[in-house]
Amino acid sequence: MRPRNNGFTLLEVLVAMTILAVALAALIKGGSDHSRNTLYLQERTLAHWAGQNVLAEYESGMRPIGAGNRSGDATMGPFRYGYRVEITDYVPEAPVVLPAVKRIDVTLWLFERGEQEQRALVSGFMLP
Repeated sequence: MRPRNNGFTLLEVLVAMTILAVALAALIKGGSDHSRNTLYLQERTLAHWAGQNVLAEYESGMRPIGAGNRSGDATMGPFRYGYRVEITDYVPEAPVVLPAVKRIDVTLWLFERGEQEQRALVSGFMLP
C-alpha cells in the first residue's frame, strides 16, 4: 500500500496566490491614495496659514491699504506659495447705514505649479 499525499494541489496554490495578489494590490493603492491626500491637505492647511499671515500684515498696518491687485510669494513650512491680493470697496447691505469697508481677498497657490492650482482663499474686512 502506498501512503496518500495530503498536500495542496497546484490549482489550489495558484488560486490562493491570485487572491493574495489582488488583496495586496488594493492595499497598496489605498496607502498611495492616503499618502497623496495627506500631502494635499498639508499643502492647503499651510497655504491657509500663509494667507492668514498676509491678511494680518494688512490688518496690523504693516502693508498699506489701497484698491487694486498685488501679488507676491510667501513661504510656509516646506512650501513656497504665490499669492494675489485683491482689495475692493465693500458696502454691506443692512437696514441701517453702515460705513464702507475694504474687502481683502488673498488667493494662494503652489508657486511652482501656477495659479490654476489654487490651494487657499482667505478673506477679511478692514475699515479704511
